Amino acid sequence: MTKIAIIGAGLSGLSAAHLLKQHADITIFEKARGVGGRMSTRRAEPYFFDHGAQYFTVRAKPFQAFIQPLIDQHIIQTWQTRYVKFFGDQLIESQNDDDQQSRYVGVPGMNSIAKHLAQDTAIHINTRIARLEQQDKWQLTDEQGNKYDNFDWVICTAPAPQAVELLPKTFAYYDELKAVKMRACFSLMLGFDTPLPLDFESAHLTHSDLSWIAVNSHKPGRDEPYTLMVHSSAAYADAHFYADRDMVMDHLISETSRILGHDVSLAQYKTVHGWLYANNATQPESAVFLDTQQQLAACGDWCLGGRVEGAFMAAFNLVTKLKAVGL
Repeated sequence: MTKIAIIGAGLSGLSAAHLLKQHADITIFEKARGVGGRMSTRRAEPYFFDHGAQYFTVRAKPFQAFIQPLIDQHIIQTWQTRYVKFFGDQLIESQNDDDQQSRYVGVPGMNSIAKHLAQDTAIHINTRIARLEQQDKWQLTDEQGNKYDNFDWVICTAPAPQAVELLPKTFAYYDELKAVKMRACFSLMLGFDTPLPLDFESAHLTHSDLSWIAVNSHKPGRDEPYTLMVHSSAAYADAHFYADRDMVMDHLISETSRILGHDVSLAQYKTVHGWLYANNATQPESAVFLDTQQQLAACGDWCLGGRVEGAFMAAFNLVTKLKAVGL
């Protein structure tokens, strides 16, 4: 059977593995200590936070078909939320539940989806692949010098800037991947003993150093104490990504307090996480990055604009073409 190495256990990598498992022997390599990528959940008892992707919507039929079994098993549920928009610190729009496109979340955390997809899949966690070498077959070497041999294909699902560092310059789409620019984001996590009296559970913000505020504990399946999840704007994160994290956290707390009209610095739990590659600044011209000569491929949410659905569809499109060329 064809042996395929997949680098990255985010949604694209796990989706590709799921779609290929009947056709190939799959091994996934993940640098983090768990699966999910930006569909992650941070636990800090008694609080926990979806500190990456907040929810997702569904437009494409293949994605709807893919998630339906998870909906049936209640691993995915809709999030009925009072949703508002801010322009700066001014509330400009409110929507009722009935006005919204369905927002889906993993239950009890966003990473529940990734954990489900990872079942019965060979995954090496805490394994950062540092080098690829091709002789007759592909050999992968991790940071510790461990080698993994005899792979027919390698699929890299890391963010484009990281994929460029790993894939050889002879990769057919190397220059196109190199041209993809990505933007950063900070995730501010706040845990409280008592709820804040807000008139909404989720909000998008523009013309602000913040882009998103949500009551994470309001999502289905979350019965933990009250938690707020705040995302910075890309512009703020790009400008301050390497700044002192305490300074960043203090600023985001100040902005959140000002907009909400409540002093969130009184939270019992406070921390901030930085995502260096959170969203696309530029979109690649190609939709599928499949080099049949070298038997290398790349995909990720960055192929299709950074959304959760884009992560799946990038993998779906790649696997469809891979099967078409005679996997």
